[in-house]
Amino acid sequence: MVRFSEELHAENREIWQRSKDHPFVKQLVAGSLGKAEFRYYLLQDHYYLTHYVKVIALGIAYADDYDAMIELSRSLASLEVSELSMREKFYPFVGIKEKDLTGIVPSPAAYHYTSHMYRVAGSQSLGRILAGILPCYWLYQEIGEQYAGAVSPDPLYQAWLDIYQDAAYAEGLQRQIDLLDRVAQGLPDAELEAMRDDFRISSYAELAFWDMAFERQTWDGSDLDGKLATY
Repeated sequence: MVRFSEELHAENREIWQRSKDHPFVKQLVAGSLGKAEFRYYLLQDHYYLTHYVKVIALGIAYADDYDAMIELSRSLASLEVSELSMREKFYPFVGIKEKDLTGIVPSPAAYHYTSHMYRVAGSQSLGRILAGILPCYWLYQEIGEQYAGAVSPDPLYQAWLDIYQDAAYAEGLQRQIDLLDRVAQGLPDAELEAMRDDFRISSYAELAFWDMAFERQTWDGSDLDGKLATY
């Protein structure tokens, strides 16, 4: 029997591949990505992650069984160790100081992505929250997997890739996938359809995030409302 997560993955394979082949990612692997673009990505990602952890916390609050609460709590702890702490080590290399992390003005892509996640969290549905947050976790692991045979000549960019090629990251991802499949069992069709929509929108938002970072988009003349409205 095909798992619900496998259906979601298959339905979004094309948009994920566009993310994995995005010039931002390819240039990062090649070592040619500009530090200004990577710095902008890190700042916007910091904004995104501060809200991502809040959405996970809301998932814990809305979970109706102990195992789900424990797994989401583990996810929060893993996020702190793997991504948040590693990113802090990157900051000095691109000139990010503590003061730069306060009052970050979100780009259109970051703003819309986090707004989408809060809308999903507002449903108070654990299944929808899991579907909304999973593409980020899963896509990054597939980026690491696609470029596992490559070594970026830039140590900073290789350190970023190493995060998503780590076995512990893959193990944590698999637990999240398993949790989504377990929660999805027995849900009514309308709820599953909402989860499909949430997963798809997050997948498109991931692609928009690469565009945002690569072009260092701002609200002045580069508003993504037109694109996001078609999701």
